[in-house]
Amino acid sequence: MTVSVASRLYRPAGLSEVGRLVLGFVDGGAQWLDWAMTDQQARYHFKDESALVAGVQAGLHGTPYLILHRLQLMVSPVKLMTMSAADLRTLARGEAGTDAAPSAGDIARIFQAHGLATQADLTRVGMLTESLHVADAAALQGQGLDAQLALLALQREVGVPTGGLAVEAASFAASRAQNPFEFADYFRAFQSTWSVWPPTGTAEDRAASMNGAIDTLMPLTFAAIDCPSVEGLVAPWEVNAAISEWLMMGRQMGFARSSLAVQQIITNGGYSGQTGREAAALVRSYLARAQVLLNTAEVGQGMLGQDGATCLFHVESGRDQADIELGPTGIITLRRFGAIPAPAPVPVSDPFTATGTTP
Repeated sequence: MTVSVASRLYRPAGLSEVGRLVLGFVDGGAQWLDWAMTDQQARYHFKDESALVAGVQAGLHGTPYLILHRLQLMVSPVKLMTMSAADLRTLARGEAGTDAAPSAGDIARIFQAHGLATQADLTRVGMLTESLHVADAAALQGQGLDAQLALLALQREVGVPTGGLAVEAASFAASRAQNPFEFADYFRAFQSTWSVWPPTGTAEDRAASMNGAIDTLMPLTFAAIDCPSVEGLVAPWEVNAAISEWLMMGRQMGFARSSLAVQQIITNGGYSGQTGREAAALVRSYLARAQVLLNTAEVGQGMLGQDGATCLFHVESGRDQADIELGPTGIITLRRFGAIPAPAPVPVSDPFTATGTTP
């Protein structure tokens, strides 16, 4: 009987409080550990506590996500391992549903602080696609948790529109996308063009313009979807090292998919309908600026996603900023790159008005 964590033999009191609390959320988790400690044939080795709770969840239930039924939350135990013991104790009381249960407001604040979406939040995805008349679109079927979260982010941006150009943008995105992620990319790209190409003409004209923009830009992004990778979820310094080594080899770090690269160029790259050499020069300049930022900015502490496998880092340098994503397969990509928005002007109060006097 062997259960080791970080190359150390596990003892009954060996797990940290956070580890014990998270293992307690895994249905049968504590019982499995008791069994593994007493079975003569059991041999299990985990690199750390996060690997242990993830392994127990996946091994017992065949899925990386556990469900807190009372709290209506689907989440990776690895994500829970990033939370404080105090927050986990609060969630445990909420899930138990006893008289000592915390208030709904306390639970909501914890979820918001850690970027967690409940089932009630995810129902808004259905409300969004229904309101945009694309619920039956082929690209939006078979959504996993990651796809639902991507569409939820879109819903939080646009609300629940019921008509107009939002429906038109959704129709276009659904006709071009291969999956929910591309749908969100093309929807945002369509929206971004409104300020550059006023919505004149017919819907067919606007769709033709967008298709032309995508057809122009997509081939120019092929060199921007080759990105560095690491072995799974690693520390920020390892992400930094992988990016630095990649750039030192003369490689160019880009985006996770062409549709996202196209959307970012349209939204943040200054695209306004250029074609041919002008479009190529625009894309080269935009991507070159991104490499300058990546060469100078240091990746710090990131935010682990609800899936327990995706981590997002925000970096800034000079006038530019970027979100860098470490994906579930260890690939490091840009999720967003552009100029830092100018600060909103601070209104100057009138001292006479403020004091209620007159000049």
